Amino acid sequence: MRPSFWVTCIICSPFAAAMDIVNIYAPAHLPEGASKPVEHSFASFSFPVHFFADYAGNKSHPNRFSQDIVNLFYEKTGSWPNIRVGGTSGDRAIYNASQTQSIILSEELDNGIPLEVYLGPTWFEGFETFPTPWTFGVNLANNKSNALENAIAEAEVALKHIKGNLLAFEIGNEPDLYPGSVRPLNYTEADYVREWKYFADAISRRVMKGNKYGLDWWKIYQALTFVFGWSVAEAFWKDGIDNTGHVKSVSQHQYAAGNAEWVRLGKSFMNHTLIAANLTQYVPAMEALRAYDPNIPFLLGETNSDYVNLNMAQVEGVFGSSLWLVDDLLYGMTLDITRFNLIQGTTFGYTAWVPVEYNGQDPKVKPPLYGQLVAADVIGRHPTVQVKSLGLGRDDLSAYAVYESGMLAKYVVVNLDEWNSTTTYPRPSQKVSLGVPEDVRSAEDKRLTGPGASADTGISWGGLSWNYTDGRLAQSGEETSDMLRVSNGRLDLELPSTEAVVVELHRN
Repeated sequence: MRPSFWVTCIICSPFAAAMDIVNIYAPAHLPEGASKPVEHSFASFSFPVHFFADYAGNKSHPNRFSQDIVNLFYEKTGSWPNIRVGGTSGDRAIYNASQTQSIILSEELDNGIPLEVYLGPTWFEGFETFPTPWTFGVNLANNKSNALENAIAEAEVALKHIKGNLLAFEIGNEPDLYPGSVRPLNYTEADYVREWKYFADAISRRVMKGNKYGLDWWKIYQALTFVFGWSVAEAFWKDGIDNTGHVKSVSQHQYAAGNAEWVRLGKSFMNHTLIAANLTQYVPAMEALRAYDPNIPFLLGETNSDYVNLNMAQVEGVFGSSLWLVDDLLYGMTLDITRFNLIQGTTFGYTAWVPVEYNGQDPKVKPPLYGQLVAADVIGRHPTVQVKSLGLGRDDLSAYAVYESGMLAKYVVVNLDEWNSTTTYPRPSQKVSLGVPEDVRSAEDKRLTGPGASADTGISWGGLSWNYTDGRLAQSGEETSDMLRVSNGRLDLELPSTEAVVVELHRN
């Protein structure tokens, strides 16, 4: 009897990649250990408060380019991406009802984030430019006497514009970084939980109670938003963050790397072993949350490649980071993480698109958008999609089985071997042989391609490319796929280094 998962890799030498054959097999029916059904909005967005107006515009001048990108994800998945607005700049935001400017930012920056942020009423019009579910973060870091009143005012005006599309409120951002900055050094997780519950009680009673949109006025909060040291288990089991029933979801923040000397595109990002390790670190937190209440979703509400937003062009916003993102998102699906809200930013190197003119250049699509689009197409519009990681035991190659209504429907293979147009040897290819069920007669593949890991142009997904033209998202190229023939229950293909492929199986 054939085992549930069968992987064979014959490696002759470090230079024999073109001669290797990797045999990959997944069972025809949903196996044990596959993910729960993946949310169609899995690959979503997070906008920092100080860049929100760039991405959204306002009621009279919406950003059509951003609207087209959000619409593209809806077309692919049948679900609107969820958009979280908050972050460090949100936790510095002060609302001024009499301010005529949409937003006023200090010139002092920290990693591309202003130290002071002042919001006027028109800033909130951005919530009316997308028909998406919204999560909005109110300021908790504020340590002045009117901090609660400011948070309530922010929540009140946000609800006025978001209306029934409010998914959740966040209270604060990365509070585990508060000690020694906006709170005393001895500020603890228990202190945060007490503050959080105090704010949640007040916002529920003074903003949400009696709302006319049919929203739950009490259980409407996305909690924690930790980035480093505090414990999800302690927040629930010891400190009692949900003992009043406010928690709707739990968010953690995750970035794959920083700006240490050892950070490299191939070693730090295009490396499946590290991608898996970066995500499996959340398994204990998810298990603790499930033990407390299996109905509370766990998500990465702010995540992307590198927590250093600027001057990391060698690893951010290049084609290699698109492949990292494909593998990161797919592996996250297999762990039952509910959603990834990928953070964007006009000046941030890892952003998927630049929404406005910047540094004398037009708005533009950047390589990470392609990785997110691949994940959206893997999910597609089928109502029940589940994913299983097929462990190959390699840093440079990953594979996934995708099930629709319990039947094997797709394979995804990512070749993370770093290759650039300046590399001194020809681009290698990996031979792959995929096992298919008996009733599969043919298949077709779509490829994510680019001229090399460090390239930032010339990228296509299934033969298509996207960019900015005359204020809108423009599609170019011709949609292409290769038809694959089944022979003896297998599909054979070659996958060049620094490329990904999605193989869709066709039954009788």
